[in-house]
Amino acid sequence: MLAEWITYLTTPCPWPLRRLGYLDEVIGTQSRYRRCRAAWAPHLENSRQAILAAAADTPARRKVTVLGSGLLLDVPLAELAALFDEVALVDVLHLRPARRAARRFSNVRLVAADVSGVIGRLDDPGGVPPSLDLPEGDADLVVSANLLTQLPFLPCRWLSRRADSEETIAAFARALMRQHLQALARLPGGVCLITEVEHRLCKGGDTVETFDPLYGLTVGVPADEWLWDIAPRPEINRRYDVRYRVVAVGM
Repeated sequence: MLAEWITYLTTPCPWPLRRLGYLDEVIGTQSRYRRCRAAWAPHLENSRQAILAAAADTPARRKVTVLGSGLLLDVPLAELAALFDEVALVDVLHLRPARRAARRFSNVRLVAADVSGVIGRLDDPGGVPPSLDLPEGDADLVVSANLLTQLPFLPCRWLSRRADSEETIAAFARALMRQHLQALARLPGGVCLITEVEHRLCKGGDTVETFDPLYGLTVGVPADEWLWDIAPRPEINRRYDVRYRVVAVGM
C-alpha cells in the first residue's frame, strides 16, 4: 500500500484524469499484475506474439503505434524497436516503469493522449464524437492492445455515479467502442486488434456466468484466441475465478 501511495503522489497526472480514476486504475492494474503474475503470463505472451505476427506481416516498417501501451506488459518493446524505425507508445498516462523502459531506445516515443476522445465531455453522456482521428494513426502498423473494452470503463463508472440509467450507460459504452473500431478501420496501414470478447465467472472448470463486454458489437474473424485468467480466486472472490476470452484480429 505504501508503494502504491508513493506512486500516486509522484506520478505526473492532470487533475481530470485523477478525478475520473485513471491513475488509481493503472496503479491498481500494476498491483494486480504483481499478485497474479503467473496466471497472467500466458495471456501476456500470447498478446506479444500476436503483435509480432502482425509486425511480420507488415511490409513497410517505418512506424508502429501501440494504442493502450500502459505498463508495457503485453508489448514486445525491444522487438518492435528493432523492427521499426519509430515506435509510438500511446496511453492516457505513463507510469515510471514505462517511461524508464522507453528511454532505453532512441526510436521510442511516449505519447500521452485520450484515445477515447470523451474525457472532458462527460457532462454530455450522448457526446461520443461521431468520428475520431486516432493519435499517431499514420503508422504502417497500429496495435490496439487490450484497450477496446477499457475505453468506456471509467467514463461509464463516472456516469453511473450521476444516476444515469443502465440503458444510457450501455448505449454510451457501445457507441464509444464502435467509434474506436470505425477509427481503426479508417487507418491507412495495418491494424492488430487485441481485445477480450467474453467475460466468464468460473468455479473450477465450469463457467457459471458469462458477460458480453462488447455489448453486442463484433470485431471480425480472429487470427488467434485464448483465455486470460485475469482474477484467479481469491483475487476477487474466494470461490470464483474470472476469465476473459481474448481474440487477436487483423483489420
